[in-house]
Amino acid sequence: MRQSYRAATYVAVVVVSSLAATQNWAAPTPIDPLASLAGRWVGMATMTSDSGPASNFKCVVTYIPRKDVRGMRQTIRCQDASNFKLHAATDLTVEGDRVTGLWKDKINDVGGTVDGSVTANGFDIHLAGRFFEARMAVAGQGCDQSVTVLPQKSDMFRELAATLKKC
Repeated sequence: MRQSYRAATYVAVVVVSSLAATQNWAAPTPIDPLASLAGRWVGMATMTSDSGPASNFKCVVTYIPRKDVRGMRQTIRCQDASNFKLHAATDLTVEGDRVTGLWKDKINDVGGTVDGSVTANGFDIHLAGRFFEARMAVAGQGCDQSVTVLPQKSDMFRELAATLKKC
């Protein structure tokens, strides 16, 4: 009887220990694949137009992690020495390898939806709106990031390409 009591106690301790270990070693919360982009990135951008010379300007791109969901709030502020300004914001939500959200150009008061995917070093999205459509590719690694915007059927510009640094 004494041996069966010891065996039962041993089994109970093992079961409780296993349950406690399971509680402590629960699967971690999935990491946001865009987390490495968080922060303030600064650099130069070039806008290539269909006619005329390319324009160069300074850009600041900031990524702030979203608190409610996996994803980032991206703000882009670009300005040249004359009168060109770009102030846009994009709210990105990440579910698996999909990126969705909304974008808004604050100067021209236009916006629309975001749909795309996470890439190895960032994301590749389609910006769709009533007056503007484009593909945006963002790739960042370490201290370097590139942002490329390629409008579809645009008479404003053919490409916007920025090279940014965070460190």
